[in-house]
Amino acid sequence: MPIINKGKNLGIKYKLKNHRPLGLSNFKNKYNKNRISYLELLCRLSYLLKLKSINPSINQKLVICPPKMKRDGPKKTIFTNFGTTCKKLNRTKGHLFSYIIGELGTSASIQDGGGLVLKGRYLSVGIEYVLKNYIREYVLCITCKSARTELQKDKFSKLLFIYCHRCFASRSVNSISKAYFAKIKRKR
Repeated sequence: MPIINKGKNLGIKYKLKNHRPLGLSNFKNKYNKNRISYLELLCRLSYLLKLKSINPSINQKLVICPPKMKRDGPKKTIFTNFGTTCKKLNRTKGHLFSYIIGELGTSASIQDGGGLVLKGRYLSVGIEYVLKNYIREYVLCITCKSARTELQKDKFSKLLFIYCHRCFASRSVNSISKAYFAKIKRKR
């Protein structure tokens, strides 16, 4: 139903029976005469996407190789592709290192070649579960589910924020809590 302004003529004529503009029936007749094919619409859409320079691969999934684990003696495990995982996630080695240590509750060190040496026996399935939790909490944007994010620390409040480069959203995240290590007296 049209909204009528009091005392003003807007130049739009309405039929009294069904409250439609007079030009609507003319539009339907023109549309039926000049039908546009599906291929023409598809070509037009691809042209407009190129014109606006919208990247069609904007919804790419985050693909990471599964963690490759290697034993180093009876009590150590090496996460060999730790460096490449950090590069794929766009995070520093130190941040992911401290998260893994906090989740597993163990001590670890980073090798020169980019591997992570963990104290204890761990399977790739367990490390994969820890990585999924890390990605969900510290990498993915909640708004658009994009992995094109950046982790920054605020200077004044000293909080960690995730900034999304796709939808420009930001949110604060919890800082990584350190694992508790009990002091054990060794037998002599």
